[in-house]
Amino acid sequence: MIEFDGDRLLWEQVYELLRKRIETGIYPQRTPVPSILKLQEELGVSQGTIRKVVRLLAVDGYVNPIPGRATYVLPFDRWPASDD
Repeated sequence: MIEFDGDRLLWEQVYELLRKRIETGIYPQRTPVPSILKLQEELGVSQGTIRKVVRLLAVDGYVNPIPGRATYVLPFDRWPASDD
């Protein structure tokens, strides 16, 4: 999970965790990811960290945040090619 005393930055760890949840279908395509507040409670990081990660996931083509509604997982054909 998230290591608060680890070598990696918190936002990097959260990004990797949420990206893997999207890629493995824990957050299915065309469905909303949990709210910023729910992710904050679950992961124990700040809302600012979650917002940063959501912005990065949007830039990378994984999600589409719709202000005032939710952040939706985009269809897999919009995702970047995987390095794994």
